[in-house]
Amino acid sequence: MAVISMRRDGRRTLCAAEGVVAVLRHCTLDDAFRDIVGAAQRHNVAPLRLAETLLAVAQCDTGADTDGEAAAVVEQTWGDLLRTFQLLASCP
Repeated sequence: MAVISMRRDGRRTLCAAEGVVAVLRHCTLDDAFRDIVGAAQRHNVAPLRLAETLLAVAQCDTGADTDGEAAAVVEQTWGDLLRTFQLLASCP
């Protein structure tokens, strides 16, 4: 039962990250999924780790427990777009 719950949580995380990328890039959810997976493959980071970190950055919820490697990929891939969004959303 725990494996199913973990899969469900991972799927929710990935779906939420797809939504963030879709809004940032003004693209479809399918394109956003491909963007996340492609970035993960290019940088040898697990897609779920990348999705979790993307959500943390988008929610201004980064801290000591943030995955540094995945955070660097988020910055390189979506950093400019996230900064624009955060400025519009008054994120500290």
